[in-house]
Amino acid sequence: MAVTILAAGLAAVTLAVLAARLWWPFDLLTHFRLQYLAAALALLLLAMAAGARPAAVLLVVVLAVHGWAVRDLWLPRGDPPLAADALPLTVFAANVLAENPRPEAVVAAVRDKRPDIVVLVDARGARWREPLARLGALYPQAAPDTWAAAAGPVVILSRFSIRHERLAPRTADRPPYLLTTMTIAGRAVTVVGVHPTSPEPFDGRDSHARNRQLDRLGRHLARIDGPAIVAGDFNTSLWSPHARALLRAAGLRPAAAGFGWHATWPLRPALARVPLDHVLVRGPIAVTDFRSGPPVGSDHLPVAADLRLEKAPADRT
Repeated sequence: MAVTILAAGLAAVTLAVLAARLWWPFDLLTHFRLQYLAAALALLLLAMAAGARPAAVLLVVVLAVHGWAVRDLWLPRGDPPLAADALPLTVFAANVLAENPRPEAVVAAVRDKRPDIVVLVDARGARWREPLARLGALYPQAAPDTWAAAAGPVVILSRFSIRHERLAPRTADRPPYLLTTMTIAGRAVTVVGVHPTSPEPFDGRDSHARNRQLDRLGRHLARIDGPAIVAGDFNTSLWSPHARALLRAAGLRPAAAGFGWHATWPLRPALARVPLDHVLVRGPIAVTDFRSGPPVGSDHLPVAADLRLEKAPADRT
């Protein structure tokens, strides 16, 4: 009896996930797909042991629904074929937490990984000025212009030339993204650092604000031609219908596809962790590796993606 009740409850949650676009609380449930999958498998074994056939059938359906949703964690979508001389580059993104008690851990992680592009979210306040100065000394280019003051929602550091930068118009409590254009391998590459509004569990206004910000970003990127890299704390998993709409509108694909489970928030408890921090790519870019961690004093884990970018024809030797 208990197994049947639990199976029915999990099935009800699954229906809510499928209807996530209809009501913002349902959307909050979309991020726990792997947890639902694990719970359904455990309950299925219990149902089979107890001979609860209706519950077992229901749980098989739940397993199929969530298994299909998470398939891209291990099955890559396929990168475009690139020439052998494609340029390798690494992107590092982290929500470093304004109140982080260990900002030096962020500096150490960047020094260790030596990425070509760094996207830092929430590096705000006096405690971040000195760490940002140390990181800025490692990179010849940075955005926005006010990055050294540690006053903005997103900072981008780069080994490549930044030709243009634009902060999105402020919505809710901050500009939700910083858009730059970099010259990489002879190409104009759009690189965006993202930090939309964080949804609150008991107030739908922040969820609606985040959705509008993601929609605006998708429409903005759809108007820009060429390769793109979008990284940061999206405050949503890619299983949300609003995140999927962003992928479709901008022609983006997740760099993490095919590299397994990389949940980034919250740091504890680990079993509740979900993937909110992403690197997304578009155009002649292949992904050779994706990883998360180690902890840097924030409640988010950082992520890093190793990429290869097709050189512009005129840039080949």
